[in-house]
Amino acid sequence: MPKDEFSFENYSKLKEASISLAELLKSKENTLAIIPKSHSDNLSASGILVSCLQESGVGCHVITASNSLEIEERVKKTNYSTYVFIGLSAQELPITILNSKDKERIIIGHDFSIDEEMEVQWESIRILSLSNFDLKTNLLSNSGIAYLVASGFSDDHYQYSGLAVLGALSKRQINKEQKLIGINKLIFEEGKEHKILKEIEKGIKIPGRESQPIHQALQYSINPFFPGLTGNKDACTSFVADLGISMKDNEGNFRTISSLTGDESKNLSEALIILFKGDTSKIIGPMYILNTETKKDQTRNIEEFLWLLEGAIGMQKYGLALAIVLGDRSNLFDKLMRELGNYHGKATTIIEEIIKNQEVIEERQYYRLIRHQDFFEFESAPLVIRALVESSTIPIDKPLILHIRNNKQDYLFVHDSPSNIEKGYVSFQIFQNLIEKTIKDSSIKGDIGFFQLNVKAEELELVFKELDVALSYHHEGKDTEKKQ
Repeated sequence: MPKDEFSFENYSKLKEASISLAELLKSKENTLAIIPKSHSDNLSASGILVSCLQESGVGCHVITASNSLEIEERVKKTNYSTYVFIGLSAQELPITILNSKDKERIIIGHDFSIDEEMEVQWESIRILSLSNFDLKTNLLSNSGIAYLVASGFSDDHYQYSGLAVLGALSKRQINKEQKLIGINKLIFEEGKEHKILKEIEKGIKIPGRESQPIHQALQYSINPFFPGLTGNKDACTSFVADLGISMKDNEGNFRTISSLTGDESKNLSEALIILFKGDTSKIIGPMYILNTETKKDQTRNIEEFLWLLEGAIGMQKYGLALAIVLGDRSNLFDKLMRELGNYHGKATTIIEEIIKNQEVIEERQYYRLIRHQDFFEFESAPLVIRALVESSTIPIDKPLILHIRNNKQDYLFVHDSPSNIEKGYVSFQIFQNLIEKTIKDSSIKGDIGFFQLNVKAEELELVFKELDVALSYHHEGKDTEKKQ
């Protein structure tokens, strides 16, 4: 590991603090609350902690939440003495609990930073964040921090190295060659040494590569999205056959992408790259394998495992997601797979309709808007907008906004433009300002790259008008409203 990648001394201090936290948690006699924000990294971290606590005989409840109001509502009828918050920003934490000195308050957040403007005595709260140890925030995920905490529970903490790697991949803590970076590499090497993990240097990374027939893996592929193949079973079957790849083995069983020969894999990858307009790293690259999982299981390939969790979270099936993290591979697992198939099927239909009906995309000066259509589904919206962007079906040179109407409530899903963010034109901040000044009954969930907010129907056009003014001011340095 390059010495200049991170300070080993600072890493050792982080590990010492993590082990100290483990000792504290092991001493707890009352049931504690683990409160993760709804993200695959945070649920994975929660799973590690839950497993460790269960082995130590300490009770805990996992409560998934996204903001302070939601947390307060979920815990108002309980009396936990210990709270462990995972992946929530300072502004998303409930001040009432943060200032409860009779409670043990613990924050795990690889990128957490305190807000000095909040009336909170931060020094009374135990915080595990990378910045507290002079480490860059992209060196380790929350699952990685939980892995370090696990090392204080048991000498057999290496069993959680796969979940730590999952967290790193979910946070894109990789380099240009898609290899793990920072402390994540150290964790992977520990998992590899104990036969938990292995790496395949290069291969086709499509979700379903381990578990689904080749044509079905292509048919259900949303991210990456393959125009003409995704959602079309007959087209996928013909596509594979035209490449001269047999879809069944000598015993008549359907083959998977992972079972292809070197030449077959090369032919398939080259053909898919021609179809795919986006970043080819979505298709080809290194893969991390969990040796402890059975062959042909969706959880054997860690990126496919991540794909499952992200799907469950997208459907707001947090209990199912956590159950899979904790090792359930029975009825709950089968239920998730059925629901995920339906979820991806609906998303595929929406994407195909948008591609066929390009007129639904409104080209505005500083952003693109797709207004609600009858075939839209609320649950599928995050998957749809990400697939449209990452497949380059819709360019992201400016923000893309997807409007969804669900149960008489309007929602905006916003995928910001990376180039805008680099210039400081951050849509997330613009919408936060709108909520504070104009649409006070709204709330926002997500981060600067991708987020959603709810809006009253009667305020929708006002929101777009204010957005036009704000973006115009950023881009042109002038307020169009005043100009008029």
